[in-house]
Amino acid sequence: MSRSLIAFVGVVVTTGVAHAQDVPEVTPPSTATPADSGVATNANAPSDMGDQGIAAMLGVAGGGRSTPGGLLVAGHYYYQLSDQDWFDGSAAFVFGSGDAECFRDRMNVTLCEHGLASGYAGKLGVAARRFMPNLATETFWPFVRAGLGTALVRFPDDDITGITFSVQVGAGLRASLTEAIALTAEADLELGVGQFSNGLGGEPQLGVNISAGAEFKL
Repeated sequence: MSRSLIAFVGVVVTTGVAHAQDVPEVTPPSTATPADSGVATNANAPSDMGDQGIAAMLGVAGGGRSTPGGLLVAGHYYYQLSDQDWFDGSAAFVFGSGDAECFRDRMNVTLCEHGLASGYAGKLGVAARRFMPNLATETFWPFVRAGLGTALVRFPDDDITGITFSVQVGAGLRASLTEAIALTAEADLELGVGQFSNGLGGEPQLGVNISAGAEFKL
């Protein structure tokens, strides 16, 4: 009887060991992060944007009639409002041709027919800049912007000066170079009204600005 019991226990132990050896090895989950795979870790905005920044931009402004156009030089100041939005304050200057293009018609009404790159202007603007959600890359970030602007406009050869008010909407792309420097390109549409001297009076404003430059984290 004891021999049978011993034999039975031996069979049970041998079977248990065999089953223990058949258990597959469990592989621990990967500890790789999205950053390790090249995917953006922040889907709302560039991780190197910072809460404050400045930018220097150079481009062209397209005008016409009483809207100034020419070489565009601009500076921006950015301040973070949320994880996706930044305040965008700007100051810009437009340098165009000074040729006289205003005249009086038969009704003695002053008309101006300036070209795409005529006149001079100093501009101030306030806008909100929003980055688009991005799950593909940490380097390139599209954004949109909308705001309000005012400008002091001068057509010297016509002796006409005016002040304008406009609504601005645009879009652009930001490309990170380092933790503190990025390249930015954007295009904006300006639509507004202006009041001018020398009999010209109120005039609509319609312009397009295209610029690119460098952005620096503060």
